[in-house]
Amino acid sequence: MNKRMLILTTVLMLSGYVLADAVFVPPVADLYDLDHYYAYTWGINLGFKTTETPIVAAELVFKDIYNWRVEEDHLYVTLMNTAPLGVKRYWDGQGGGDYFAGQGLLLIDWNDPAEWDKTKDLVIPFNSAQLTALNAYGADGRIGFGFDPDCHYYNKGIEFKVVTAVVPAPGAVMLGSIGMLLVGWLRTRKAV
Repeated sequence: MNKRMLILTTVLMLSGYVLADAVFVPPVADLYDLDHYYAYTWGINLGFKTTETPIVAAELVFKDIYNWRVEEDHLYVTLMNTAPLGVKRYWDGQGGGDYFAGQGLLLIDWNDPAEWDKTKDLVIPFNSAQLTALNAYGADGRIGFGFDPDCHYYNKGIEFKVVTAVVPAPGAVMLGSIGMLLVGWLRTRKAV
């Protein structure tokens, strides 16, 4: 382990935070290519409560997304406090407007700026207000997303990526810190 990595690890352990990543993918990876006749929910069991393990960074990614026709259309993406686990479709008959309006926090109202480009990703990074809502919604360990495409948005999969701050028990921090100090002391003693 080089000196910089040792110092970084020690600082993280002494501060009580260790970063961990998680990536969630819906059971139907492309959400049926976001057919415009439906609205969709994706309910996620995070596997942790955000009150105990806060999310410090998050992004929602649509891989290789494109609109099927060159026209002004919308893809509404809403962060929801709750949704049935897994993917659920709701018939909206290609109705205009956001099917999930008022049911959560609208993350984006997106229109494909370059329908001809079928290799672009739509990346939605969460800002601080959205992270605050995400952590409030995830207090019970579950969150949801609502998707309402007002056109057909083909894609090659959707991912929700999070970075959490895992706060270890105080005893673990102390033991880890003592261990790191001991390793540093042994290394300097060996060098002399």
